[in-house]
Amino acid sequence: MDDMKRSYSWYKHHAWAALSMLSIFLVFTRFYTELPAAVTASIVGFLCTYAIVAIILTYKHNEENVTVKGDEPPRAGETDYASLDKDMLKAEKKRLKAEAKILKKKYDD
Repeated sequence: MDDMKRSYSWYKHHAWAALSMLSIFLVFTRFYTELPAAVTASIVGFLCTYAIVAIILTYKHNEENVTVKGDEPPRAGETDYASLDKDMLKAEKKRLKAEAKILKKKYDD
């Protein structure tokens, strides 16, 4: 599971890196307009393709491998019956103990 999370993190890192490089390159071309249009278009096209592929792989990897039923917190309206049963047993035990204490006190007097 750690390997899958690491892979997801790697894909996510590349998606952010591609978008950052694209943004920096677009700012760079805004101030330095002497770059030929064909070179600018090819670099922007490559960075856009790189970003899109990285984003698609990030979402694909996240859906298939990272989401684990046990890791998700319970949603609103869903009940965790194991902990509920445990809490009910504790409360019942305390109630019985208190009742036994009262009965013992009653019969000792």
